[in-house]
Amino acid sequence: MEEEAGIIASTGLKHILILTGESRKESPVSYIRDCVEVLRKYFSSISIEIYPLEEEEYRELVLAGVDGLTIYQEVYDRKVYAEMHPAGPKRDYRFRLEAPERACRAGIRTVNVGALLGLHHWRSEAFFSGLHADYLQNAFPHVEVSVSPPRMRPHLGGFMPRVKVSDRNLVQYMLSFRLFMPRAGITISTRESPELRDHLVGLGATKMSAGVCTAVGGRVDGGSEAQFEISDGRSVAQMAENIYALGYQPVYKDWQNL
Repeated sequence: MEEEAGIIASTGLKHILILTGESRKESPVSYIRDCVEVLRKYFSSISIEIYPLEEEEYRELVLAGVDGLTIYQEVYDRKVYAEMHPAGPKRDYRFRLEAPERACRAGIRTVNVGALLGLHHWRSEAFFSGLHADYLQNAFPHVEVSVSPPRMRPHLGGFMPRVKVSDRNLVQYMLSFRLFMPRAGITISTRESPELRDHLVGLGATKMSAGVCTAVGGRVDGGSEAQFEISDGRSVAQMAENIYALGYQPVYKDWQNL
């Protein structure tokens, strides 16, 4: 992990998002905390995208150095959620829905929510994503709240999206959300194509990933098979160059924890 962290940090990135699967057994909170201790040496901001935790567990990770949480409800429609999660701890809709609140109470600095577009009607999922973000911002005004609108990409397992979400639909979602919450963040991942991401820079996107690898240990030794395919494979330097060319300034670090 330390070798991987050094490679990523050498690109100039100061913010990092770490992911696990849904298994507490394979990735217990104690393991994640140990990983954060390593990453603190390389990054100013460490966010987690992991299974939902209890409030005290979020507090433990915040004290270790975690300052951001990304957690997707995946689908806000309860019926579809139950169909997608027939068994296991992830089946608890409410426990997942309330995870961002528990993190906010535990002292997290920034929270990113959203739905995985392709599982249900995109307009209703966008609507409830916006309501969720608005609720969190009103309940915790000191927390930086943002939304991600990820569209499903080919991935391990081969599950096909139930609903097609076009580029036009995605832009309508983004612009509607920007009008609804003018100061909230919008994160656009490398699931989207380079051409589309370049156009979205000027339409309200505030954060974009770069130089992404979805395989464990992928930068050091090739790692395992990728979790899902990415569409924008540009490096950090290439992304920065493109953002400058579009008339904007790439920001690698936008806050300081004193």
